[in-house]
Amino acid sequence: MAKPDNTNLPAGAAARTGESGALLGDVAYEAVLQAISNGVMKPGERIAEYKVAQWLNVSRTPAREALRRLENEGLLVSHPRRGLVVATVDSEAIFELYAAREILEGAAAGLAAQRASDAEIAMLKHMVEAEAEMFDDPARMHEHNLEFHALLYKAAHNRYLHKYLVATADTLKAHRAPSALEKEERRRAVLMEHKALVKAIASRNEEAARTAAANHVRAALRTSTRLHFQSMGDRKEEKKESPAAKSAKAVKAF
Repeated sequence: MAKPDNTNLPAGAAARTGESGALLGDVAYEAVLQAISNGVMKPGERIAEYKVAQWLNVSRTPAREALRRLENEGLLVSHPRRGLVVATVDSEAIFELYAAREILEGAAAGLAAQRASDAEIAMLKHMVEAEAEMFDDPARMHEHNLEFHALLYKAAHNRYLHKYLVATADTLKAHRAPSALEKEERRRAVLMEHKALVKAIASRNEEAARTAAANHVRAALRTSTRLHFQSMGDRKEEKKESPAAKSAKAVKAF
């Protein structure tokens, strides 16, 4: 496993190696999660506890804790001969993640309708309005979408639910699935879905908020599934294409 320099670690990770084992476990978790999310650690690559400890300059205890958490979240899998390896995303994993997300976000939206403060509701409304200005910038809208959902999780005011929502979101991010917001039709739909969700929360309508959140997640899954299978098909075609054909295509593109 390559050892990235300190600039690839989460903020403050390099400076926190003297903290308690519990905090170091969090640092190690974030560092490995980030490495998987950024593609530094590839699917199928072996991850050894002692190498993580060496990489982060920590003992093996926090490294072990971090790897156990990542395995529990499905980002690492145990291989009979190779030990822990980075999980390979497949269609089954995507469906399972979105099924969990539908349940969790529906619950969060229902709780937010009950418990969100007026300030949180005002911020959600502001984020929906701001989102419309990012329509032509999928990357920016994607980041804004993550912030919107993070605020929704917080507005539910349930620390245990929040923990599982963040873990699910981290797992989806680490699987590096294509963003559904790359599609213009999906961006247009997201604007409407977020408006409906925030309207239900602002109206303190728990059932409507749950339904809006569930519909939103299901719609995202439909688009993500199409993108996933499309990307798989593209990769298969690339493998079938002869070197001569690839060269000809490159020359033509040039």
